[in-house]
Amino acid sequence: MIRNLETDRLIIKKTMKEDTDFCLDIWLDNEMGKYLSDPPREKANDTYLEWKENVENYDGCYYFVAILKETGNYIGTCSAVPSEDKKHWDLGYAIHKNYWRQGYATEMIKSLIDFCHTNGGRKITAPVAKENIGSNAVLKKLNFYVEKEGVFKKSGTDIIYDEYTYRLDLE
Repeated sequence: MIRNLETDRLIIKKTMKEDTDFCLDIWLDNEMGKYLSDPPREKANDTYLEWKENVENYDGCYYFVAILKETGNYIGTCSAVPSEDKKHWDLGYAIHKNYWRQGYATEMIKSLIDFCHTNGGRKITAPVAKENIGSNAVLKKLNFYVEKEGVFKKSGTDIIYDEYTYRLDLE
């Protein structure tokens, strides 16, 4: 059982079935999910229905939702995928547009860094579309650096994004 992660303003808890509609509302949204590899809602397939049913079973990825302590409102999602030896972790995250530019992504990622480090992480990576100005700024603020460049295709579309893979080395 994973314990909740807490910050000054957030409770970051393991994603449960009842949280999955919120997650998909962000990931499959044309605006909020623009720079994610997830498809637009109309192109989503059975993989997402299966994910909703099985999210509570660990499948190699820790899925979390972030909730405001003050109101109980859901504000974002994040995930951490460890390598087999748990020394390298890969992060993903998204914030609901109602909460953009308020420091929540920074707070959420700081908490995930601590989670990864506590669980053996020595290196963290996070892929980000080059066009995603906000996400690039968050990772740079947290001392991540660009390890490599590449591209990814948005699932279900012909959209190809240039991408940075950011890296943070932990002691």
